[in-house]
Amino acid sequence: DYPHQFSGGMRQRIMIAMALALEPDLIIADEPTTALDVTVQAQVMDLLAELQRELNMGLILITHDLGVVADVADKIAVMYAGRIVEAAPVHEIYKAPAHPYTRGLLDSIPRLDQKGQELYAIKGLPPNLVAIPPGCAFNPRCPMAQAVCRTDVPPLYRVTESPVERTSACHFWKECLHG
Repeated sequence: DYPHQFSGGMRQRIMIAMALALEPDLIIADEPTTALDVTVQAQVMDLLAELQRELNMGLILITHDLGVVADVADKIAVMYAGRIVEAAPVHEIYKAPAHPYTRGLLDSIPRLDQKGQELYAIKGLPPNLVAIPPGCAFNPRCPMAQAVCRTDVPPLYRVTESPVERTSACHFWKECLHG
């Protein structure tokens, strides 16, 4: 068969096989489930998780869809405009995000208990990366933004230290975490 005759899921599996042929210690998977239906997404993610365990290799998964990483990741680093805005163990991120962008990503995941309701979308557009706004890059889209957000770039605050360090680049991480 020719490549154009394969399904999207089959193409993804072939790319994974090609990547594994060299027996790497680490695989970087950039959007491995994009344009795949939910069933095939789950199969590809299960395959990556199984291969990671069997071959004892590292996996860096790059995705905009937090819904696909819950069962595969140990730690998540959320990026916005080229900067890490939150990093935490996977279960802590899902339980209580400490950055408004992370909260927005999680709120945009379709949920069965909200069937028939309008899906949440983060307001506005991502910034032009050659003209990032002053202060926090997320401030034009952030529901929590205040004056300080428009002038001061927030440092990466330490949210927790044990057992794994958790960080957030939000001036109002406490309010986000507990709100």
